[in-house]
Amino acid sequence: MGKTAITMRELQKMSAGAIKALPHALPVKSGDETVAILTPLRKPDPEKMAEALRRIDEHNALLSPEVRLELERLIGEREN
Repeated sequence: MGKTAITMRELQKMSAGAIKALPHALPVKSGDETVAILTPLRKPDPEKMAEALRRIDEHNALLSPEVRLELERLIGEREN
């Protein structure tokens, strides 16, 4: 069974390579308290990303013009 958490002391000693090699996100513990979550970053699979974007485009094509305008308005507010 793999690690279920890492300690602050272990985190201080970890290299970038060791973090990238983690199989999934892990809680960072200080004693019994969880203080953070360490998530290794990986490049997305290009085929899975293309499929997700295709599905988003298909769904977007089904939206009414009114809904699209409202979404654009909301996104514009978020970006400002």
